[in-house]
Amino acid sequence: MSRFQLKSKVILALVIALLPLSTASVEAKKPKKEKSQTKTCETGKKCEKGKKMNKITSFTYHQSGGFAAINRGYSVKLSDLSEDESNKLAELISSSGLLEMKNERKTTPGAADMFFYEFSASNGGEHKATFDDGSLPQTFRPLLDFVRDKAKVEPRS
Repeated sequence: MSRFQLKSKVILALVIALLPLSTASVEAKKPKKEKSQTKTCETGKKCEKGKKMNKITSFTYHQSGGFAAINRGYSVKLSDLSEDESNKLAELISSSGLLEMKNERKTTPGAADMFFYEFSASNGGEHKATFDDGSLPQTFRPLLDFVRDKAKVEPRS
């Protein structure tokens, strides 16, 4: 075995031997995680301490299109609702996934005579999503059922 090969093997053995020590020192320098303390959010679910709990302040729903070109809408500040209704609406908005969307639009190309549904919510940020009958996610169905009856006919613009 040549000197070069011997030196290479010794260096490799040292690197392998020191590797666990270097990762242990990195682990030791990481800050300790706090114990997760929880408290109840406005939706009744537990929220992690330190996470932003932006309460939903307003919600708007607009339905348009269809064979008769209907325009219907519902807009509300959650503070204007009863506590039970406000909690129910906030839960439906959260479980729909709307709060994870910014300005999403999913519609069926070339579709005719479908309704279009536009949902928007504000919780310190604006969240908006538009779907039609063919692209409306199942997670939005309970929210749609809840607000559809509350919507009023709006004049065409």
